[in-house]
Amino acid sequence: MRIIRGLPHCPGPGRVITMGVFDGVHKGHARILIRLRKWAGRMGLPAAVITFDDHPHRIVAPSQRPPRLATSRQCLAGMEELGVDEVFLVRFTRYFSNIPAEKFVSDILAKRLKTQRIIIGRDFVFGHQRRGDITLLGRMGRRLGYKVNIVAPLRWQGRVISSSGLRSLVMQGQVALACQWMGRPYALHGVVEPGEGRGSAIGLPTANLRTGHEVIPCPGIYAVQVRLQRKEWLGLCYIGKRPTFHQWGPETIETFIPGWKHQLYHRRLELKFLLRLRGERRFPNAGLLIDQVKRDWAQAKLIYTGRKNKKYIENIAQ
Repeated sequence: MRIIRGLPHCPGPGRVITMGVFDGVHKGHARILIRLRKWAGRMGLPAAVITFDDHPHRIVAPSQRPPRLATSRQCLAGMEELGVDEVFLVRFTRYFSNIPAEKFVSDILAKRLKTQRIIIGRDFVFGHQRRGDITLLGRMGRRLGYKVNIVAPLRWQGRVISSSGLRSLVMQGQVALACQWMGRPYALHGVVEPGEGRGSAIGLPTANLRTGHEVIPCPGIYAVQVRLQRKEWLGLCYIGKRPTFHQWGPETIETFIPGWKHQLYHRRLELKFLLRLRGERRFPNAGLLIDQVKRDWAQAKLIYTGRKNKKYIENIAQ
């Protein structure tokens, strides 16, 4: 997949294009990108995406900018997996926000990118003051020579799959349902940093993750898959303020990996969240905490072992 910074003049016969933020690249996005890939294949043209380095609200409405579900790298990887050939990665600036919708279509989509077909969601808007929409795209397409295909939103159990809804699910700890919406587990990346060593002292060594992710699941204990050194490990992730050892200190992300015996400091980890097992609790002493972690681990292993595990997660998500 080719990543192109900005929106330069591109030679060649043209391309099939979609546009949007694509935060999280969930199943709703996948429906659009699969349709994009299909039309590009039929027409013998590149499947291209116009997207942004950050959410446009960062410029036009900073107080309303939503936290990002995924890093740019994660979003690009999701697009590549779905068969996108080109990504035009645009830095959304005040100047860009002031481009009239008609000028964006005529000068950028038609002249610079030689767009032959646009695949777009029904609610997509663009241009200065969000005045561009599917009606404008269709009207200008008849004059400029491109076609427009509208993709209906994807629903799951009556709810439209959207990035805003997905953020709510993750922040509420509904990571099993989020997995259904995304088609894969919600994941955090980061680097392991030294902690206070309390886990090691009681026989439960944990990896303390420092992450730049903006959407963090709510406090609790989670069953996770840990990506480490190109292998998957089973683990328990605790998110919270360690009330058993502190008077509700700063929130941490700590992962217990029973199968791992080596030092983890400064290593990069990926945590894939499968299921929230319980909420955060304060225990009277470390012994009771250890007993509960053993029960948590026994419950988590039900997810990993046996043929019924996938169905088990799906049932809980529903």
